[in-house]
Amino acid sequence: MLHQLTQTLQTIRFAPPKHRVLWLPLALVALAGIVLVGLVFVVLLFQLAYLQRVYPGVTLAGADVSSMTRADVVSMVNTLAYEQLNRPITLRTEDEQWTFTGQELGMSVDTVATADRVFAVGRSGSLLTDLPAQVSLLWHPQNIEPVFRYDTGPTNQVLNELSRVIDIPPQNAGLQVNPNGTVDLLLARHGRRLHVGATQPLIEAAVTGESAPDVTVFTQEILPAIDTADLADLQQQARRLVQQPFIFDYPDAQSPARWHIAPEDMAPMIHVEETTQANGNPKFALALDQEMLTPFLETITQAINRDPVDAVVRFDEEAGQLVALQPSTSGRQLDVAQTRQLVADAVHNGQNKITLPVEQISPKIDSDNLDSLGITALVSEATSYFKGSSAGRMKNIALAASKFDGVLVPPGEIFSFNQHLGPVTKEEGYDESLIIFGDRTTVGIGGGVCQVSTTAFRTAFFGGFELVERWAHGYRVGWYETNSVPGLDATIYTPDVDFKFRNDTEHYLLIQTSTNLDDGTVTFKFFGTPTNREVIVSDPVIENVVKPPPPLYEQVPGLPKGTVKQVDWAKEGMDVTVTRVVKQGESILYSDEIVSRYRPWRAVYQVAAAPSPRATVAPALPAPPAPVR
Repeated sequence: MLHQLTQTLQTIRFAPPKHRVLWLPLALVALAGIVLVGLVFVVLLFQLAYLQRVYPGVTLAGADVSSMTRADVVSMVNTLAYEQLNRPITLRTEDEQWTFTGQELGMSVDTVATADRVFAVGRSGSLLTDLPAQVSLLWHPQNIEPVFRYDTGPTNQVLNELSRVIDIPPQNAGLQVNPNGTVDLLLARHGRRLHVGATQPLIEAAVTGESAPDVTVFTQEILPAIDTADLADLQQQARRLVQQPFIFDYPDAQSPARWHIAPEDMAPMIHVEETTQANGNPKFALALDQEMLTPFLETITQAINRDPVDAVVRFDEEAGQLVALQPSTSGRQLDVAQTRQLVADAVHNGQNKITLPVEQISPKIDSDNLDSLGITALVSEATSYFKGSSAGRMKNIALAASKFDGVLVPPGEIFSFNQHLGPVTKEEGYDESLIIFGDRTTVGIGGGVCQVSTTAFRTAFFGGFELVERWAHGYRVGWYETNSVPGLDATIYTPDVDFKFRNDTEHYLLIQTSTNLDDGTVTFKFFGTPTNREVIVSDPVIENVVKPPPPLYEQVPGLPKGTVKQVDWAKEGMDVTVTRVVKQGESILYSDEIVSRYRPWRAVYQVAAAPSPRATVAPALPAPPAPVR
């Protein structure tokens, strides 16, 4: 190319003047084109050379990173950030200090973002813009600082852990009441608390280098709720309170009493309590630990409390009035909740004595107000017969009937025979006698009690009272049909089989019973306010009569030869329905059907010899769920 250029110049030099003038511009244009092509070629080579490298003139935190790849830049970022991340940051109070690195407090370097910023220099996407910028870097280098991030989470976690060491709770002033009657004043102490919200910005500034790496944490002083000066007067009040016993007075007219709590027992119950006045200012007073008072109140309660005792009454039929055989007595009960409050109020006011709040409890049956019971006349009566019963059965009848003598049934309440009868056991005085068990009449404790329940049933039945529960016997019993019709018996067996009726009047009913063992009678009488009820009872309707099975002969060892002893008597089975209508004026109160289903019952004989040829053995009848007396 140089040779061609020399020849061209020589040609121009020796050419005629008019030719010189024409070739000179052409030569300059050609030269410029060659230079331009060369520059473009150089630019393209430069761009290709730094396609994946940092342009010359770029520094990272003052360090030259020209021609570095992205991996080289990332490595350089980590190296340069190490010192910053591990710079010690000291947190201190007046008497303690702790040191952490910036990284421990939440600082980190973003290598990707930093490398992106380094590679962004001279790369806007437009060659016309980037080329001047790249050339400018040769005379004016551009520095890029690493991109640091700060997460407040680790700092807050560190501060929360430090608060466990830095925080000191305030100590309230207090009173220590000693068993010997002295009262010591315990001095108050101020507390301290690390203020996390105020300290966190200080740490952030130190971590990011905006301030020195020495941070005095922000703490708050916490004043005690109860200061020493607040308790000076209470100290004197407490001293007066525990130098003498605490008195509980019961000024009863008949039996006044007094209890006390010794000073050494009272002292641990007293403490200081803060309340708020109407103006919002705190107020301090002596208070009582009421739970510690419990054992003393239990002792007083046991001494004071007593249940009321109802009067024992009887209706004097000759005088036509109700009389008290035994007067009633009122009960009393300590109001424990009010007592606690009275003691607390006394302690609060520096007093050492209260009057016990005792409530008087009136008996339900008050001997001074018998007229309120409304018992003015005989309202119903029934008698059943048991003459010829065994001595054991008669004893059981008399004992069971005595359980109901004097029973009062409140208005509207249900009378339960079993409830008043109680347990039928040998320990209660009952003898063995005949009872129904399964398909046999056998010997058991309490035979004859159903004579009493039958009599009670008839008294309520003919008195026109509401019948709630009644059960018939499994078979017809002769005692209950003496001077009566079938279908008016009532069996019981505690606790499942019961006889119940409701006192559906507005006044009390008094039950009085009597037993005449010579005549073999038991009588129930109901006394109350006359109801003027009309009770209409139908004749029994007898249906489904079933003859008894053939008699059964049982061999019993020990009986004399030829002896035949009857232990069960034959009875026909039948269904019996008795209708009762109870009227008051023109109104019908009750219309009842008393239904009894009796099974046929065979005669049973005990013999010593072989059974008679005429004897047959019938299949056993279904047994009821429980024995019936």
